[in-house]
Amino acid sequence: MPTLESALPCAELRPYVRAYAQRRIARTDGCSIAAVPAQLEQVLNFELGVMPGVRHHHMQVSSPVWIGGAQTSFPGFMELYPHVESFAIFFYPAGWSQLFAIPVREITNRLYDAPSIDGPRMRALWNRLGETPVFRRRVEIVEDFLMPYTRLVMARDRIAMAATYLFRQHGAVRIPKLARIDSIGLRQFERRFQHETGMSPKTFARVARFQAALDAKLSAPGRSWLDIAHTFGYHDQMHMIHDFERLGQNTPSHLLATIGDVRPPALTSASLNR
Repeated sequence: MPTLESALPCAELRPYVRAYAQRRIARTDGCSIAAVPAQLEQVLNFELGVMPGVRHHHMQVSSPVWIGGAQTSFPGFMELYPHVESFAIFFYPAGWSQLFAIPVREITNRLYDAPSIDGPRMRALWNRLGETPVFRRRVEIVEDFLMPYTRLVMARDRIAMAATYLFRQHGAVRIPKLARIDSIGLRQFERRFQHETGMSPKTFARVARFQAALDAKLSAPGRSWLDIAHTFGYHDQMHMIHDFERLGQNTPSHLLATIGDVRPPALTSASLNR
């Protein structure tokens, strides 16, 4: 039976990292296909066993270390096979970019081989993770690797701060208010946000609300979709269904049935307790 472990980061890394997760698929488990919905996290993946089939547009991931940026939609899917073993770091929408000084827009709606960004260090980290099968020890190794980068982060960019605030509020912030906080005009704010994140603030807010609604249902399966729709500010349940069909490529119930472990427990916990 597939196993999934997840954990929250240490306090020092929580401005940048949301959660860690690890999946293992046993030899006796069958193949499966998981839907991948829109999401705002930047996710660094380490493949420590058989490579999963990750298809995005017309490309397929080939490196055992790869980074996925925020996705306003995921035009593809993930194939999981026996002996797949993956460790993932879920960063806040600008977390990876802040730590590694790479503009958010560079990886929005894209997947990249991480060694092409920071080759020797990424390969060394992948090797260290492969040397131990213990999830908690892998978390410690990753945190030891990330901590020095936090001391190199420059003063936080104002757009990164606005994006993080919008994300933490589940998209429930009027864009003109964000512009006023940044002390610039609305159109200038929208242009800067689009330039630096690779998407408009309106689209970013929409995906943030969609993620929050999905995580709420994953965290409490018995909760009604109607209650979730009201909680996260949808006009009605049909409005929420339209968002799910656009951002998750499916109805809420069907997406829930096909998402697999793409949204691990620690991630949904982080979403509901921030």
